[in-house]
Amino acid sequence: MNKKSSYTKKYILFLFLILSNLFICQNGKFKEIDELLEKAEYSHKTYQDLKQLEYGEQANLLAIKINNSERITKSYYYMARALFNLDLQKKSLYYIQKATEEKFYQKDIKWEALIMEIKAYNYGSLNLISQQRKELYNILKILKNSKDNESIEIQARTYANIGQKEKDSILYFYKEQGKLLKTLPEKQYFSAMSEHYSFLAYIYLEKKIMDSSFYYIKKSYDIKRKYNDPVLYMQHSALGEYYFQEKQYQKALDYFLKSFENMQNFSSRANEKKYVYERIIKIYSILGDQENQKKYTILNSKIQTEAETEKSKSIDYALNVILKDRDNQYKNSRQKSYYWIFLGISSLIICFFLIYKLLRKNLRHKEVIILEKTNILQQKEDIISQKNTETEELQLKVNDAYNEVIALAKANDPSFYFRFQEVYPEFQKILLNNHPGLRNTELTLCAYTFLGFTIKDIAEYTYKSVNTIRNRKQNLRRKFSIPTEKDMGIWLRELTHPTITI
Repeated sequence: MNKKSSYTKKYILFLFLILSNLFICQNGKFKEIDELLEKAEYSHKTYQDLKQLEYGEQANLLAIKINNSERITKSYYYMARALFNLDLQKKSLYYIQKATEEKFYQKDIKWEALIMEIKAYNYGSLNLISQQRKELYNILKILKNSKDNESIEIQARTYANIGQKEKDSILYFYKEQGKLLKTLPEKQYFSAMSEHYSFLAYIYLEKKIMDSSFYYIKKSYDIKRKYNDPVLYMQHSALGEYYFQEKQYQKALDYFLKSFENMQNFSSRANEKKYVYERIIKIYSILGDQENQKKYTILNSKIQTEAETEKSKSIDYALNVILKDRDNQYKNSRQKSYYWIFLGISSLIICFFLIYKLLRKNLRHKEVIILEKTNILQQKEDIISQKNTETEELQLKVNDAYNEVIALAKANDPSFYFRFQEVYPEFQKILLNNHPGLRNTELTLCAYTFLGFTIKDIAEYTYKSVNTIRNRKQNLRRKFSIPTEKDMGIWLRELTHPTITI
């Protein structure tokens, strides 16, 4: 009886040690994954998208191994966000879909909103405007009753994103964003507030309301200075644009040069650098400084070429990160498996049944990893060819959209010009920048002409006389100063969409 009691105590002690080790190991994994997720977030803030992808992938592998839905969901989010920034929209949407299948996604509305936000960005990038708008409004809907700071910041950002699509109501949405930002602690969210003021400044610049624009530029600059934030390229750029529109070109040049210098010291997106360089070149041209104009034109061309080359390398590298990391993880997992097998054999005499269970679990885990490895190798060809497939699909979407616009035009449908603007969003902006004050009827006639319709076609579809359409086109030709020998449709396409041929 005593011997049996002794065996029981030893069994309980062994079981306690095993469970304690498992618990310690589990907590260690949580800490390791959370550190990787923090690194992914920091990489995003410093525009290091490949690093964000790497850390997200490493965290994802570990989270899947311990089957922790919360960390699996978060790692998918960081991977999807990094892939979107690398222009790999289809792969980004794939990981978004994976995230939405997790239990944690269905329980935590804040992370649900964040993932919906990345989905909306992808839709916008693919010109699926209605789907993007739907996702953005859904974010506001699910966070309506959330009062924590992070959820309020997401709502504020969403109002700004909607405003960028709803041009006629853009100020309303930015004011709604401002109301929410004012409820947040300034010290923690000053960067978001500064960005908000900068965007308002640009809105007023577009509207030529210069006093309001300068007011918001100053607010954006002051809040950055208040918290000693050295990243000021957006504020310098806004001041440069302000003085450029005021025709104070030397002041504008000084601020744009400051902006670019600040960009060199801190991370920024390639499109922001391109905008600043183009403004510098334009100002040197206006000032008649041909030497510096040529110098910065060459520099700009060099930087853009380097950026495109780097982007291409980054995409290729990103497509292989997942395969490489999974291969390394498989090797590490195999080594750890040998350790657990050895531990199981050495403990066999004490508790055969327990070790048997552990080994079975371990073998099943190995089978999952091997199967995953096989699937990854199978996916490699799909990943390499995805960019070509994506291009073909996008071309099909463009063709479908073009056919839809043509059909609406022929039917004289009231929604024709609205849909035309969705398909060709730069058309109206460029025309109005070059020729302010154009009426809607004139813009609509330009749209018909842009699409290649003849005077007779337009007259037939809009129920107007041929002479009326001819006279209106002649008035527009004079207003645009189009040479007599130049076809108006070709002239419009060269002005607004030089790569389009009809």
